[in-house]
Amino acid sequence: MRKYLKKVIMISLAISLLCPVTSMATPKGRNLLDSSAQENSTLLPENIKMSMGKEQGIARSKALASAMCMITNKENGILSVYAETLMFQSVDWAALTIYLEQLNESTGKWSTVETFEKEFTPADREDGQLTSVEFSVSVGTQPAGHYYRLRCIHELEYDNGWYEAKSTKTEGVLLTNIK
Repeated sequence: MRKYLKKVIMISLAISLLCPVTSMATPKGRNLLDSSAQENSTLLPENIKMSMGKEQGIARSKALASAMCMITNKENGILSVYAETLMFQSVDWAALTIYLEQLNESTGKWSTVETFEKEFTPADREDGQLTSVEFSVSVGTQPAGHYYRLRCIHELEYDNGWYEAKSTKTEGVLLTNIK
């Protein structure tokens, strides 16, 4: 009986080593901004001018090391928008999609007012190694006196078709026109 039990354990171990399961691989095009996208954000006091959404040390990820987005009220009717993704290894393709959202005070819901998309390839780099991407822009087209937040999709593709993605979100920052 002991010999039989040992044999079953060894076969089970061999099968589990030969058939690993990757939990972070996602079919390309999956909508990361599903029904949870309307989740509430904290509305920061007027004296707090910046909010950052960050995801670091992503569990079970082979390539996506960290994802971050940041929104800053420049106090002159301009919002500074920034997003970056860092990778553990060089990837074949990466993209950042940034949604600038405004709070509708009467309904309490966030709606997208501007979208920024940027794709990156190793050809964009001098050394041909795509290990980080970033995007920044100043936005002066939105009315002051409203709360704004960012939602960002960080995507990458590597090893001939493996795909990983992560979503980050900031808290709500009040856009002012003080200076």
